[in-house]
Amino acid sequence: MSWLSRMAEQSRTLLQRWAARAHTAWHSQVISLMERAMKPALRMSLLCLLLLMPAAHSEPLFPFVMPWDDASANLTNLAAWNPKPAGREGFVRVCDGHLCVGDARIRFLGVNIVFGSVAPDRATADKLAARMARFGINIVRFHHMDSQPAPNGLLQKDMRTLDAATLDRFDYFVAALKREGIYSDINLHVGRRYPGFTPWGENQPKYWKGVDNFFPPMIAQQQDYARDLLLHRNPYTGTRYAEEPAVAFIEINNENGLLREWRVGELNDITEPFRGELQHQWQTWLRARYRDTAALRTAWGVREEAPGAGLLSEALNVKGGEAGWNLQLVGGARASLTAADGGLQLELQAPGRENWHTQLHQNRLVFRAGQPYTLRFQARAEGGPLKLSLQAMQARAPWKHLWQQQVAVDRAWQDYSFTFAPVEDEDVARLTFGGLGLSAGRLALREVSLRPGGLLGLRRHENLEGGTVEIATAASLMSRTPAGQRDWVQFLWDTEAAYWRGFQRFLQEDLGARPLIVGTQASYSPAPIQAALDVVDGHAYWQHPRFPGKPWDIDNWHIANSPMAGIDGAGTLADLALRRYPGKPFIVTEYNHSAPSHYQGEALPLAAAYGALQDWDGLFLYSFGAHDRKWDSAAIDRFFDSHANPVKMASLLGAAALFRRGDIAAGKSAETALPPTSRWIDLLREAARMPSAEQIGAVRNETLLRPVSLGTPAGVALPLPVRSETGELEWGIAGVGGRAVVLDSPRSKGLIGARLGRKRSLGGVELELLAARNDWGVLLLTLLEGRDFSSAGRVLVSALGQVENTGQRWLDAEKTTVGRYFGGAPTLVEGIAARVTLPLPARRVRAWALDERGERRQEIPVQGMDRATLALGERYRTLWYEIEMR
Repeated sequence: MSWLSRMAEQSRTLLQRWAARAHTAWHSQVISLMERAMKPALRMSLLCLLLLMPAAHSEPLFPFVMPWDDASANLTNLAAWNPKPAGREGFVRVCDGHLCVGDARIRFLGVNIVFGSVAPDRATADKLAARMARFGINIVRFHHMDSQPAPNGLLQKDMRTLDAATLDRFDYFVAALKREGIYSDINLHVGRRYPGFTPWGENQPKYWKGVDNFFPPMIAQQQDYARDLLLHRNPYTGTRYAEEPAVAFIEINNENGLLREWRVGELNDITEPFRGELQHQWQTWLRARYRDTAALRTAWGVREEAPGAGLLSEALNVKGGEAGWNLQLVGGARASLTAADGGLQLELQAPGRENWHTQLHQNRLVFRAGQPYTLRFQARAEGGPLKLSLQAMQARAPWKHLWQQQVAVDRAWQDYSFTFAPVEDEDVARLTFGGLGLSAGRLALREVSLRPGGLLGLRRHENLEGGTVEIATAASLMSRTPAGQRDWVQFLWDTEAAYWRGFQRFLQEDLGARPLIVGTQASYSPAPIQAALDVVDGHAYWQHPRFPGKPWDIDNWHIANSPMAGIDGAGTLADLALRRYPGKPFIVTEYNHSAPSHYQGEALPLAAAYGALQDWDGLFLYSFGAHDRKWDSAAIDRFFDSHANPVKMASLLGAAALFRRGDIAAGKSAETALPPTSRWIDLLREAARMPSAEQIGAVRNETLLRPVSLGTPAGVALPLPVRSETGELEWGIAGVGGRAVVLDSPRSKGLIGARLGRKRSLGGVELELLAARNDWGVLLLTLLEGRDFSSAGRVLVSALGQVENTGQRWLDAEKTTVGRYFGGAPTLVEGIAARVTLPLPARRVRAWALDERGERRQEIPVQGMDRATLALGERYRTLWYEIEMR
C-alpha cells in the first residue's frame, strides 16, 4: 500500500472516530463535505484538530420504548435456550453443592413478579411468558402475593382465604411460564400483616418480622396459608404446587429473622402477648441449661462494684472543642446548645439527611471491656417526643460502638439509669447523645453522670425459680455480663433455627412438598442457620433509595447516584459473595441498581459476570414491574421497574450469556474451616449487621479474584486493579473520570464503567468508548451464533448509557433525588459513541442498528480492510446492534 493510500485509510479511520463523537446536524454536514471534497492529507490535518475537541454529548436523550408484549423472532430472542416445558426432566435438585435438572447443571436468571402482576389475564400471561423467555429468563419469583387483598394479591379481604378468581389467573400464568420453559419460585410469607393481632406501635418490625419466628399463632397462620396454596391443584398443569416439577423453590419467609430484628432494635418496645411468649420460651431455655439461680449467677459472673469518680465534664463547647460537651452538626443540620436550668438545652432547628447528623458528645474517655459503667441523667423533650440514641463509642475511625441504647424522651422530666460493660478496651473513646439528626424540637438534659461501677449481670429482682430473668432488648443487652449476653444470643439462635427447620419439616413431611426449600436471606438470618435448608439466598441493591424521614416517603428520599463498576471494595458483589455458605447452592433472588441513577446499565452485566466467576446458582432482577398491571405504560415505574426500562431489558441478553451460558468461567475457591457457632454468637452480640466472612478478616476485593464464601480465610489488602484468576475479568482500571471493568472471554467482550480514554484489545477484538454522558457507559459484545469473533457468526452489541422518563426532574444539583417527579412516557435513552474493531476483513462483515423490537432498522457502514471497524453513535438512536460475520 502506498503512503497516499495509507494516509487515506488513516484519515478515513480518524473521520470515523470523530463521526462517532458527533451528535448534531452541523457535525453531519461537516463530515459529508470532508468525505467528498478533501484530499487525504488535508483531511488528516483537519481531523487531528477536530480530535482535540471535547467529546461531549450535546444532543438530548431520545425515545426508545420496547413493546411490553413483543417476542419477535430475531437475534435478540433467546427463547430457544429454555428446554420446554419447565420441569420435563424432573424436579430441580442439589448436586455437588449446586443446582441440577436431570443430569445437567442449571443456572437461573430470573425476575420478580409482585403484587397485582402475579395474576394477569390469560392473554397477558401468554404474552408476558413469551417476552420473558425471549430475554433469556428461565425463572420467575412470585413475591408479595400475600401482602394485599385481591386483585393485588391471592387473599380475600379477610387475609386468610384464597380468592378463587385471582388464584385461577395465577394458575394460568404459572402454566404459561411452564410452557415457555420458565420455572417458578413461590414465596409464602412476604408482607401479610397477620389478621387478629394488634400492633404495639410504629416502632415495631414490618409485617411482624422476627415475631412470626417464635409466636405460635402466627406460625399457625403461615402453615394454613402454605397448606391452602401448595395443596391446591392447578387445573392448567394438573398438579398440586407441592408436587409441581416446574416449581423450583418454595421460600418460607422473605427478609425475616428473629436475630436480625432483635439486633437492629425492632423488638425493643415489644408488648404483650408477644413479650410474654418470648419471656416464657427464654425461661424454658434457661431452666434446661441451669439448675438454679445460684448456678446461673456463677455461670454469668454477676458483678457489682461501688461507684467510682465521675468521668464527665460540665464544660460547654458549642463550636466543637475537646473538653466537655461538644455539639456536632453534619449534612446541613442546624442546632444550638446552651446551659439552662442547671443543665443543657439542645434546640433542634433544622434536620440533616441522616439521624446521626446531630450529636452531642464528650471526648477524652477511656473504657475497659467487662468493666461496669453506670450512666445516669434526667431528660425531657419540649415540643414533642424524641428518640434519643446513647452510645459509648470510639472517637476515631472506624467509630465502633462499644455500647448503645435507645430511649424515648417525653415532655415530662424522667430519670434514666443504665449499667453497661463495653465490648472491648478503648483509650480514645467518647459518650454520645445522638439519633437526633432528623428531629425537631428541644431536648433538655440535667444531672448527667458517668461513673465506673454498678451492678452487672442479674438485677436484684431476677431469679430462675420465679421465671423473672428478663428478656434482653438490643438496647439492654450490655447490662448483662459477656456470659449473659452470649446466652441470650444463643437462645435467639436456637429459637430461630428451630423455626426454619420446623417449617421445612412441615412443608416436606406434612405437605409432601418436593421443590427445594429456601428459608430467607443470609443478610437477615445467619448463613449457618439457613444452610440447614436446601438453598442459601441473598439480596443486594446498589444505592437503594434512602428515606431519612418516613419510610417510602416519595417526597423525601435520595440515592448517591454514582457507579459501582471498578470501585474499591467490590460493592454489593462482596456483600453477597462473603455470605455464601460453601457446599450449598447460592442464589440471589433480589438484585438491582435503582432508578433514577445514571448508571443502571451496569447492574446485570456486573452481577452476571462476577456471579459466574463466584459460581452462584441463580440471579433475579427485582422487579419485572407493573405492580398495578399497567403493562403498556411505556414508562419506568419509580425505583425498581425493569419491564419498561429499555436499558435493563437490553442488558438481560448479555447477562444471560455471561451467567446462564457460562461465558465467564467459574474460578476455584481457597477455603478453610468455617468459624464455629460461638464466633458467630460473639459477632452478633457486638454488632447490628449480620456477620459475613468480612467480619473475620476476609478481604472484600478477593471477590474480584476468585470465589469466596464464609470459609474464606483472612487476607491482605488487594489494590486495584484486580484481575480474576481466570483472566477473563479485570476490575478497577483507571479511566476518564473514574474506573472501569473489562470482560474478555471467548464469547463475550465488554467495557463497563468510566471511559478508558484509549481502545482495549480483547482477544483480537478492539473496543473503545468514545463519548458518553458522564464519560460512562456499558459496551458489551455477545456472540450468539458462531465459534468465535474471527469466524462466521452473529454478534449482539449492547451500548447502554443513561435512561429516564420524559419529564423526569432532578430536585438538587447533585442529582440525588427527583422526589415524585419521575416523569412519564416515553422512556428516553442515551446513544453512546463507541468503536468496535473485529479481527477479520471488512468485506466479511455487515452490521445494523436494531429497532425497539430487535429488528434490523438501518445498516451501518463497516470500514477498514484487514480489520473491520464499526462506529456506533447517537445518530442511530438505538441501544443495540447486530453484526453478521461471514
